[in-house]
Amino acid sequence: MAYLGQFRDIVYANEKREPRVATYRLVLLEEKPTAAVVIHLHRKHHAGTVRLAREQELDVVIGRIVGQELRGIRVDRTRVVVETDRSFTEYSLDFNAADLPTTRPAAEPWKLPVVAVESRDIVGGSLPIFVDLASARPVDAWLLKVLKQRSR
Repeated sequence: MAYLGQFRDIVYANEKREPRVATYRLVLLEEKPTAAVVIHLHRKHHAGTVRLAREQELDVVIGRIVGQELRGIRVDRTRVVVETDRSFTEYSLDFNAADLPTTRPAAEPWKLPVVAVESRDIVGGSLPIFVDLASARPVDAWLLKVLKQRSR
């Protein structure tokens, strides 16, 4: 592990544009041959109505964190872990290829643009990302041990 950040709050708008707050921290991991960052969200089920409470709010929260804190960092090197009262769950980040900027060939404007991109080319702040809820899986034991540490 390279860095274990402090927990902090982020204020965001829910689907009704009401203020909500989520608690998160960033953890940097040395994974040979590269590094990765973990967004560790702490979600308490009984923390009150202004706390992160719905899965639908994850996209908004993660989008804000990535846009503010992780601009320019590869999305494929970013992991999301949500801690609840009972478990730690890891999710993948994804993006919609339709959001990628495209141009039509000038000589053949009737042709549809072709986009070829690899996930390593998508970086924070380049386009909207979302949490792939279907990718939910338990956190690996070694990462769970790291996340249960509290920063100094």
